[in-house]
Amino acid sequence: MNFVLPRRPAALASLATGLACAVLGLWLMRHYPVEPIAATALWTAIAVAGFFGWRVLPLLVPALVPVIGFAPWTGWITFEELDLLVLAVAAGGYTAIALTAPPHKPVAWRYRTLRWRAAVRVLMAVFALSTFIAIWRGFDQAGGVEFGFWQGFQEPMNSLRAGKSFFLVLLLLPLWQKASDLRPTAVQRLSRAAWVLVLIATSLGALWERWVYTALLDFSSDYRTTSLFWEMNVGGASLDGALALSVPFAMLWAMRERRPLRFVAALAVMLLAFYASLTTFSRGVYLAVPAGMALCAILWAVQRREGPEASRQDASAAGAFPGARSSAFAGARPSSFHGALPGAGGRVPLGGAIGVVLGTAAAAWVLFGAGGYRAMLALAGSAAVLLAMPATRAAWPRGQMRALLVVATVPALLLALLGGLLIDLVPKGAYLIDGAVVLLGLGLAGLWRGGLTQPSQAFALAVVWMASLAGAGLVAAHWGGGRDVIGIAAVLTLLAVAWIATQWSPRVGAGLRNAGWRARGLVWTACLLACAVVAALGGGAYIGQRMSTGQQDFDGRLEHWRIGLGLLKSMDEWLLGKGSGRFPASFANGGPFDERVGDYRLNPPRSEVPASGLPGAEPFPHPTVTLTSGLHMMGNGEMFRLSQRVPAVSGEVAATVVLRTQFKTQVRVEVCEKFLLYPLQCVIRQEMVEPKGGAWQSVQLKLGQTPDGFGGPSWAPRRLVASVTQNWRGGVIEIASVSIVDSVHGPVLRNGDFSEGLARWFFTSDRNHMPFHMKSLPGHVLFEQGLFGLALWTSLLVTVLVRLSFGAGRHHPLAPAVAGGLAGFVIVGLFDSLIDAPRIAFLFYALMALGLGLRASSRKSQGPGDPDSRLELETLQPELESAFEAAPEVRRAMAAAGVKLKGPATPKRPHR
Repeated sequence: MNFVLPRRPAALASLATGLACAVLGLWLMRHYPVEPIAATALWTAIAVAGFFGWRVLPLLVPALVPVIGFAPWTGWITFEELDLLVLAVAAGGYTAIALTAPPHKPVAWRYRTLRWRAAVRVLMAVFALSTFIAIWRGFDQAGGVEFGFWQGFQEPMNSLRAGKSFFLVLLLLPLWQKASDLRPTAVQRLSRAAWVLVLIATSLGALWERWVYTALLDFSSDYRTTSLFWEMNVGGASLDGALALSVPFAMLWAMRERRPLRFVAALAVMLLAFYASLTTFSRGVYLAVPAGMALCAILWAVQRREGPEASRQDASAAGAFPGARSSAFAGARPSSFHGALPGAGGRVPLGGAIGVVLGTAAAAWVLFGAGGYRAMLALAGSAAVLLAMPATRAAWPRGQMRALLVVATVPALLLALLGGLLIDLVPKGAYLIDGAVVLLGLGLAGLWRGGLTQPSQAFALAVVWMASLAGAGLVAAHWGGGRDVIGIAAVLTLLAVAWIATQWSPRVGAGLRNAGWRARGLVWTACLLACAVVAALGGGAYIGQRMSTGQQDFDGRLEHWRIGLGLLKSMDEWLLGKGSGRFPASFANGGPFDERVGDYRLNPPRSEVPASGLPGAEPFPHPTVTLTSGLHMMGNGEMFRLSQRVPAVSGEVAATVVLRTQFKTQVRVEVCEKFLLYPLQCVIRQEMVEPKGGAWQSVQLKLGQTPDGFGGPSWAPRRLVASVTQNWRGGVIEIASVSIVDSVHGPVLRNGDFSEGLARWFFTSDRNHMPFHMKSLPGHVLFEQGLFGLALWTSLLVTVLVRLSFGAGRHHPLAPAVAGGLAGFVIVGLFDSLIDAPRIAFLFYALMALGLGLRASSRKSQGPGDPDSRLELETLQPELESAFEAAPEVRRAMAAAGVKLKGPATPKRPHR
């Protein structure tokens, strides 16, 4: 790294930006609520990493977004860890650009793959101005700027919280641009990795939550996953938006991956994401994720057809895996060793794939009703055997082929009859039989992966596959205790007959029979997804309940939108909006009286009696918290809670709340096992509180003995959350301190007297969510930024989608995933606000900005002596090099020329 003195205006501007980010970041770290010294050291380390790794780290920032929200532990919501991360990366990156010389010159313009055109820059700048005006109007609507670290959703600082995300993205764009100019492939490689990591982190968070707090296969409980997004403390669809944005990237990874192990990893990520999507129980996700994946697949297919390099990749990939074909019977026409249908290495034959998936889904529905998850797992094994069958590499008479197909059913029938007699005699006999058959089928498919050359090989695989169907039937019959045996036999027989029909003629199902290993892997993943959907629908009533109330919920949304837009009273509010972050306060003040929700306010210490002399305004040396309850009907999930996460609670539990009130109310203190919204085991106590003239009083509550296993096992602990609330409509209390003590650990709360502000305190409204959100993405933009802002936002969205589908960016390798992610996000946004959560807004605007800048590079050199022609390789897809070198023809030519090869190049020959 060569250090230089900044002399040019651009370098001086970069240095000033870096220093400004460093000053602002360090000032925020000075006020960080939890362990500020250690946190500052970590922030400094990230800034140093940003200095030395500025060509990599800015592009990876989205990957960290799901895992850096610590508001339930810190109490910060106006400023959060995302702001600190972006400031640290920007401080290091801009300083490095100003003080260091790049290792080499930027590539020529025609090879750059990230470039925002002038019109796009103007549009983004005008939208940034609209967002700034919305923040300013939000402060103005709230009564002016009143700075504070502990303000809630109805206070002035919420305007900054809700509007800052777009500016955080803008702060990173120059760093993305500089990194891309030096190495264009960095955009593709790092961006795809970042968004796949977003999906992995989000899905693993959902998996952990389901495993610990409900059960992985519990689809009946009224429990909707929130994963790592604390912004769902008052509802919303943050998890839904993150999944919709990131799932297409995993799909694109799977469709483009040529290496088997990484392909398997991509399929595993997709399955994990599908599970997380199912557990949201969100109808928007069920529509958005498939729609985004479909758009991604369509654009990818168009890319492959239009791009000349795509066909070379496919041919190379097909040659690299000559034995990757799917089916024991491919007809009577022999095929050459290296020959393949165009694009067979990765093209998915839709007709055959849809048939296999629908057949698997139909069988899964019957088998799951009788044999549960074990029967469905056995069926998935049968599908794996079917899709692993290699193709035929020799010809034999059609009559002989058909005879083998018919005779192959006999051993399967004998296995079913024999297994039916043994499963009651041999413990776990059905599972052993089915597992052995599936393993045998996969083993034979692997042994003969180069192609089938003898009729006996095809016969053996046909027998094993039909026997796997019989094994799945045995598992279902054994687990179900003989229930619905006729239905099981009928559906499995139908599958066997359908498969025989596809093998009867060489032209029927030829596409799937000659598909490559990647295509077969995608089809098998689709089969697993079909099984998961069947399990979710058949294994629990909650999804059915959600679907049955669709019309009722839609009518409620329409009424909510009518009320929300009715809060825009004047022409300037319609044109410029109410202001950023003002919906909760506007709804509380102008919405239906009986739908107003609770709130909290931190009151500073008072050393003098105010001039008003009102009761309850006496001096108090410490901060206090005013906690109100809503005017809606109260229930366990509708109360507005002020909470703190505690490490451990056991034994006898008691609480003391020092408070005062002007009205009668009922105070409730609880300690619950709770991830974010839904409590499991709890110890609870509530007491009536009389006003006593507004004087301070100490309320004692004995919560009782904690239940056995409270907090879960040590290897899978459940979070414990202590909360104080009011089970009373329209209650108002001022709290001076809260203390919770158990008989084992003593005091369990920290900052119970609010001497550190609201550090470690957090708030939730478990089930009453509508008053906090507009519940429509376009409606949210209209409410905050008016018709002017909505027009700009829509223009940006339409521009990026058109650009990636038909314009200059359509040939970029990331274009299908970016377009699919944005389309899925907008579909979710039809029924939820989404971008009122800063982290989700950051992800959305980051992906939009990336899509607005993507462009396919020009690979045409100016001439033989063009010095930039060597840079063409930088813009090619990373898979091309490995696939091209793996092609047998290329490797033989390289070996003949004396070029040293990286690995063995001898292709496997088919068995004779």
